[in-house]
Amino acid sequence: MSIFLTLIAFVVTIGFLVLIHEWGHFAAARLFGVWVHQFAIGMGPSIWRRKGRETEYSIRIFPIGGYVRMAGEDRESAEDQAVPTERLFTSKPAWQRMIIVFAGPVMNIIAAIFLMILIVGAFGLPYLEVAELVPMPDGTPSPSQGIVRVGDRIERVNGRTIYSAQQLQQLIRASGGQVITLELLRNDEHRSVTVQPVWSERDGRYIIGVKFAPVSTSTVIAKLEPNSFLAQQGLQAGDRILSINNIPIWSFWQMRELLLNAQTAVLVVQRGEQQLTLTIEAAGRTELELFSGFEPEVLMRRPSFGQAIAVGAQRSWDTVVAIVEWLKSLPSRLGQATSEVRGPLGIFEVIGQSLQFGLMSLLLIIAVLSLNLGLFNLLPIPALDGSRILFLLIEMIRRKPIPPDKEGFIHYIGFILLIGLILLVTYNDIMRFFGK
Repeated sequence: MSIFLTLIAFVVTIGFLVLIHEWGHFAAARLFGVWVHQFAIGMGPSIWRRKGRETEYSIRIFPIGGYVRMAGEDRESAEDQAVPTERLFTSKPAWQRMIIVFAGPVMNIIAAIFLMILIVGAFGLPYLEVAELVPMPDGTPSPSQGIVRVGDRIERVNGRTIYSAQQLQQLIRASGGQVITLELLRNDEHRSVTVQPVWSERDGRYIIGVKFAPVSTSTVIAKLEPNSFLAQQGLQAGDRILSINNIPIWSFWQMRELLLNAQTAVLVVQRGEQQLTLTIEAAGRTELELFSGFEPEVLMRRPSFGQAIAVGAQRSWDTVVAIVEWLKSLPSRLGQATSEVRGPLGIFEVIGQSLQFGLMSLLLIIAVLSLNLGLFNLLPIPALDGSRILFLLIEMIRRKPIPPDKEGFIHYIGFILLIGLILLVTYNDIMRFFGK
């Protein structure tokens, strides 16, 4: 995927997230009659601006962040002197100011739920397909080894239909380490198997040692570049791969596993009414060399409109639960967690990877980022919306505001710490990019 296309997707994604967030603040401020001086998307010098009746709207050169500047929000400026007193942010009751602050994160959460529902309704649902059996941290085999296979599509756990890895993790957690029953689809056959979850100190939870594919696939070749390695070996778009080295396959992820571990691979291929046998010398070739220019057919489940709403909302909730669980685990694994957080470069990389799987994957990333942004901003960390909400709660309890200079100092310290965190995760992104 070209850097240019990834850059455009990155700018659009960040711009959308910021626009939704700041529009929440702006709409709530206007609802309560607060005068808004500026509505800006991005930071730094403006590349476009327009003056409305009250508000100046602008797009700024750096596509990170944005702001809504309200009259009297921090300290009254010379510009605020021309604004009627009743329209200052500080003149409004604490509960109205709280709603204005709260509206930004809430809009991100609402946007994420809407996107989840849109994705499910418009594109359908991918099967929860196993892409890899992951060994335990101590090197012992995956708890699912010999029970679950790469390419299996898990449909139900303990009798409950599931649509995401988060749902599976919740059910494993709820089992308390007891055996769970997986109902899965293997080569168009329904099977029921049982797996014993194992406690992982590294992850801080029970796991069954499986990694799921970003999409579910068949073995039909949807697209194949003419100059790609597999095309040079005789494969064509539209071919269905039936077996590799006499092992029947029904998923691209099986094909990937078998080719990456094979010296010589004998493929039986269905092409129209013909069955062909092709031999591929795969020894020593990387995944990029083998599958560059190759796209498999993607399989989706089509829910009804009502199911789309229910599943979209459920997936949003599952993502919220996963984020909250990750936050709760921070104190016990702070060093590891800092390397897991992604900064702008990491987000750029993830967006580039998502583009390889099409619009649905990109929209899903945007929805997850929007949920993350909304929830993160609700944390009571100085300089974030959550801390402003906390100060307003204290004001409502004390029945008088905290002195602006003290609140401003706390937000300033929080801002410095936040910049430090951004620098840390950006450093980690750079190290990850260069494989260090």
